[in-house]
Amino acid sequence: MARPSLVFVAAASLAVIGGATLYFVLRRTPACASGGALMATAQQCRALGFDASICASAVDKSRALALRAAPKQDTSFACEVLYSDCFAGPDGRFTPSPSFCLAPGATEPTEIRYLEYGSDRLKRKKLQEVRLD
Repeated sequence: MARPSLVFVAAASLAVIGGATLYFVLRRTPACASGGALMATAQQCRALGFDASICASAVDKSRALALRAAPKQDTSFACEVLYSDCFAGPDGRFTPSPSFCLAPGATEPTEIRYLEYGSDRLKRKKLQEVRLD
């Protein structure tokens, strides 16, 4: 019985490892369908090269939409059990913090979404995106 060469086994192993790594990296990286970058805070926005006033405006507009459309919880703990991150609204209730996309040269946020914990059939927690726009 012929044994496979060591070079072939090593190349096949590297291809499998590379493919699995690429799959997990691309699967977990959210992307903006309209182009641009996904961000959630003004600091992330400024780090990507946007003007501070545009960043502040985009965060305010995305939070205003989340206040109108996203579910609210009475306590911070209850909110963070259901959602990945929360902020306090003017009424004292907590709302999931939204992420938004900004394209280079744009002044308005697009593709506003928040992350919600769900569970699969084995009762494992998984994050899923909920779009607001």
